Amino acid sequence: MDITFTSQPAPSAPDTRGLVAPLHLLHRPVTPEGFLLDAAAPVEQHFALSAELPQEHGTFTDGPGTFHDLLYIAETLRQATHFVAHQYFRVPAERPAVFVSSGLDVLDPAPWRRTGRPAHLTLDLTVTPVDVVNGVPRGLDCRSDVAIDGVPCGSASARLQFLMPGVYRSHREVGRQESLRSTAPVVRPLASMTVVTQEEPAAVAPESVGREDPRNVIVGPPLRAPYGEFVLPVAADPGHEVFTAVPGDHVPGPVFLEASRQASLLAAAELHGLRPAHALLTRWRASFRGFGDADLPLTCTVVAEEPVRDDAGRPTVRTRLAFSQGSRVLCTASAVLLQDC
Repeated sequence: MDITFTSQPAPSAPDTRGLVAPLHLLHRPVTPEGFLLDAAAPVEQHFALSAELPQEHGTFTDGPGTFHDLLYIAETLRQATHFVAHQYFRVPAERPAVFVSSGLDVLDPAPWRRTGRPAHLTLDLTVTPVDVVNGVPRGLDCRSDVAIDGVPCGSASARLQFLMPGVYRSHREVGRQESLRSTAPVVRPLASMTVVTQEEPAAVAPESVGREDPRNVIVGPPLRAPYGEFVLPVAADPGHEVFTAVPGDHVPGPVFLEASRQASLLAAAELHGLRPAHALLTRWRASFRGFGDADLPLTCTVVAEEPVRDDAGRPTVRTRLAFSQGSRVLCTASAVLLQDC
């Protein structure tokens, strides 16, 4: 069945503002039930997803125009996965979905280079239910192959869990209290957090993180740099359509991917001279340990390893990252940047 949809924000899903076009989803059912009932048995299911890559968008096309934005692919996959969970696997809408882990890979840089012409994205998506109770999964394993204009060029993966509302609230509260015990007594909203004076946010030049619009810069200058580690504040512009949380919600998933890219670019440029306008994020792995509250200060610690060269002789830099609120680590990640010029 071919469905055209644009998901709306719901209590069980992250806010999906920012996507610019309908997504076309084709279900390839493996059971007669899938054909007759527009549903899926709690076994591995396959889908094909297609969308036009944005030509003009305040976030997804902001920057030097060198590459298609990996963030758009991640957001497309996230929206589709939430839709599939509720539409095909009968996951109740009141169960919040949380990411346990996520990964993205660019396997061939060529299709990711923007040409100024329209480009088409396709995702072959495999979704496997896990921990099935009474026919309803409590989690999903998702894998996807990525193609641009018909050329295979990447892959993505994610593990989601669907929590009972009471369990979700309990985890949120326990984590929040732990963060509060190890942060400053006076807590200010994330978007107003600053480096030293907490009066006016310090700025990072947009071009130093591959952007042009200052609203899309979500990391600040290093708070400190002990032994080669850069500790950066992470803050989104209030009301940003992609990076700002719904009031009272946890830190949105896109923040971790984009902050990983921006923090890695700052460290790699400072230590190894990478040029942000021609640096492509080719690998990202993240493991999530808890929920971050959008109204508490968030920091990212990044370490950049020595550059190596790929098979084509191009420099690559691997980074390791940790996102924290106070002493509580929310997410650990690794990233690889390719200097493609």
